[in-house]
Amino acid sequence: MEAYPRILGPLLLFLIAATLFFGGLGSYPLFEPDEGRNAEVAREVLQEGHWLPPTINGEVRYQKPPLYYWITASFLSLIGVNEFAARFPSALAGLLGVLFTFLMGKRFWGEEEGLTAGIILATSLIYVAYARLVIFDMVLTCFILAALYFFWRGLEDESNASFLLAALFGALSVLVKGPVGIILILMALVPPLIYKMRKGEEISLPWLSMVSVFLLVTIPPFVLLEINSPGYCYKFFWCENVLRYFTPRFHREGPTWFYIPVILFGLFPWSFLLPKALVRLKKLWQEERDRALFLISWIVLPTLFFTFSESKHYHYILPTFPAWSLLLARLWERDPISAAVFKVVEVVVPVYLCVFFFVVPTWANHRSLASMASAFKPSNVPFYSYKIKKPTLSFYLGKEIKVLGEKRELETVLQKEKRFYLLVKVYHKDEVTSLVRGRSIKEIASHGKCLLLLISAKQEEESTAYQFRLNLRGT
Repeated sequence: MEAYPRILGPLLLFLIAATLFFGGLGSYPLFEPDEGRNAEVAREVLQEGHWLPPTINGEVRYQKPPLYYWITASFLSLIGVNEFAARFPSALAGLLGVLFTFLMGKRFWGEEEGLTAGIILATSLIYVAYARLVIFDMVLTCFILAALYFFWRGLEDESNASFLLAALFGALSVLVKGPVGIILILMALVPPLIYKMRKGEEISLPWLSMVSVFLLVTIPPFVLLEINSPGYCYKFFWCENVLRYFTPRFHREGPTWFYIPVILFGLFPWSFLLPKALVRLKKLWQEERDRALFLISWIVLPTLFFTFSESKHYHYILPTFPAWSLLLARLWERDPISAAVFKVVEVVVPVYLCVFFFVVPTWANHRSLASMASAFKPSNVPFYSYKIKKPTLSFYLGKEIKVLGEKRELETVLQKEKRFYLLVKVYHKDEVTSLVRGRSIKEIASHGKCLLLLISAKQEEESTAYQFRLNLRGT
């Protein structure tokens, strides 16, 4: 890349990443269930004013801290309540993550390695995928990456301002997804710090200032959440973190080797670099042990941490992929690096764009209830669902959907409401029909295994028809 003007490399990196992350971002509906759920919470934050605590269908959403919802709600306010705005935070975080990876690679080894690391990250399958989803993990990855970059810059430049920025981004990572944010940061930093101290290096950290910044950012939101919704902290910290890690109650178990294919497929199309890179790792260990230890700790310890968890998911190790990109960029053979990078990019980028503009929209339309929402005419008619949760529909309708989990709840609604919409699964339709005898039931729309019914009193239906006939005569 030395043959190009100095600004061209970073500019090209920015264009590649921006094209992959933002291209066609709003051209397909939200996926069930995660995208719809997260987008609906953000919509309720914005339109219902449920900032502390955030809610979904009016119920407290204690599973995650509020920062991600606040960020998404802000973009919904600026851009509009649509798919592009809901996905914008992840795409922006992905872009910033590529920038921080470039800056870290440039600081460690030079601009060529920094650009290569940025391109590897920007085009890695898992990173591109999660940069285009309404999900916490890309924002979490960005904040973790920023914290690690500023901490390392503080070490090398002896800059207290950089350390304070590291503490700030560490605190923000906690407000995005909880204690796991700071745990992953410490896993990457503690081993190289111990190594440096054992070598006799003097490390002077502004501990008091860093801890103060961290606590001042993290504690107030959780205090307010607990005040506004008693029991929030217990449910979040104990149930959603401790129990999620140590018990299989969330049904996300996986084998010990679960993350091996995640790494191989996640690094696509760069997985072919792994064998030679791992062979050359010994040389890097001998020449730059502190930086090698930093990257290895950043990759290995979080991966092991989630391997031993009773709850596993692909995106849990997303924060390790910037480290993989940096490591692969450094361990690649230097001579053919520029030509090889661009040969891969020339093939991969068009393929990704074809997938985003043609394959993903077809798949999303098949999976999403957005088409069902178009059959609903905005009105004051109440909306319920029976034994089914579909927050994506709430997002598109722009209104909360009260979930009825038992027959007696539906019976109560039948006594209270003369007319209402009801979302059910196909195999629950007969059960609903038997409960609403004496009422008119109309099937308004269907999608997959879901039906949207309009239930109303027969006399109201007859009155509506009579009025319609009168209107016809009058014309």
